[in-house]
Amino acid sequence: MISPIHRAVGLPFIGACVIALLMGCSGQSNMSVDPKPVELDLAQIVERDTLRVITRNHPLTYYLFKGTRRGFDYELLQKYAEEQNLVLEVILPPTWNDMIPYLLEGKGDVIASMMTITDDRSERISFTDPYQHVWQVAVGRSDVPPPRTIDELAGRTVLVREGSSYDERLRALRDSTGLAFTIQYLDELTVAEDPIQVVANGGSDLTIVDNTIAQLEQQFNPDLLIGASLTEQQEIAWGVRSNSPELLASLNEFVDRNDRSAFYNILKKRYFESPRRFRIHRTHQMALNQEGRLSRYDDFFRAAEDEVGIDWRLLAAQAYHESRFYPEQVSWAGAIGLMQLMPETAATLGVDDLYDPEQNIRGGSRYLRQLLDVMNENLGENAGDFRNQISFALAAYNAGLGHVFNARRLVREQHGNPDIWDEVAQALSLLEQPEYYSQEGYAFVRGKQVTRYVYDILERYEIFSEVIDNARPVDEKEDDALVLSSQ
Repeated sequence: MISPIHRAVGLPFIGACVIALLMGCSGQSNMSVDPKPVELDLAQIVERDTLRVITRNHPLTYYLFKGTRRGFDYELLQKYAEEQNLVLEVILPPTWNDMIPYLLEGKGDVIASMMTITDDRSERISFTDPYQHVWQVAVGRSDVPPPRTIDELAGRTVLVREGSSYDERLRALRDSTGLAFTIQYLDELTVAEDPIQVVANGGSDLTIVDNTIAQLEQQFNPDLLIGASLTEQQEIAWGVRSNSPELLASLNEFVDRNDRSAFYNILKKRYFESPRRFRIHRTHQMALNQEGRLSRYDDFFRAAEDEVGIDWRLLAAQAYHESRFYPEQVSWAGAIGLMQLMPETAATLGVDDLYDPEQNIRGGSRYLRQLLDVMNENLGENAGDFRNQISFALAAYNAGLGHVFNARRLVREQHGNPDIWDEVAQALSLLEQPEYYSQEGYAFVRGKQVTRYVYDILERYEIFSEVIDNARPVDEKEDDALVLSSQ
């Protein structure tokens, strides 16, 4: 059996075998002859009482969340189906390339998957009036920044789904500019992640996505960087067979009537303007993809909890922030592994091999426990507040005890309470300013970054806890109130 590899367009075959298990030889169904479209319009759909929507799993389109179906496209089309007295059936093709063939073959009636209107697609199917407008942007990571201009694509390798609008745009750019870059395709049959998640996790260096997706994914993965815009504004719409004029007209009437309505605006706020909601659902999706586990290292985190007495889900949240669960991760400062331990620190914690996940987790957990104990001895009556004490410990893990105690001293000098994390967090931010860090006994620290580190881990801890504990289903009214109050 031949191991799956990615197929890169623009490089010799030998040079294309870099990410052997992540990428695969995806077929060229977008270039093959389309099947003849079935004769099936709105009357036949109404007669069978079922509208079949072709979509994909994604926090913006369709997903399962605690036993309920969610997604911007799904909820819009569900309202349409209800108005037509139809049952909405979800069809999930194996790959992006299969969506249009599925539609033409009659396996589904409408494609609702944040699909961009392109010239190639418009020759194959008909599109409704647009319900969203986006543009494509390059996305990389802080350690491998994306191009800032289109010309900087030269020499780069870009990971996309074959047949996607991003693939079409890259091919058009190469033809029109003559730039030499490589297009790399994701094997959707073996890789559960989207290209932008692969980039975030270090499996590839660059991708292209819609700006709306990039901005939300950046909230979930702070290391992602958004680079050059590669298109002008583009239109997002639903797709139907060209021989289904009644269905097209009905959907257009629905889209035009609901555009900018209260219902549409609530959905838009819920899915596109609530980073916190996106993070919750992205984390939930990640857990589902891993069969209810947060990572392949859950047993090591649980064992660490038994040893040091810190909730394993908090340890997992910290490891995810530090390394995205990549045990080979090495920072610019030389920190290594899942918990990003410095070699000199690891040596004091009984860690012989920093690249060994079990040892790294055990060492990082012991170090966090030591810091927690130090802070408990210094926080007085506030030591009993877990969120307060763990905030101090996490800040010390990230910046060092010296900087945390400096910030506490600054709070004390300003007649505040140095035992309260919120006050110390403000002082850490002040220590980015010369008028404070230049004073005798103080030092510069990236205080806002430290504060964000603490906040992100604690928020992810809440999400991980919710995923594992399978908390009660979110009440729709409560959910909407959360979204609106977060704006």
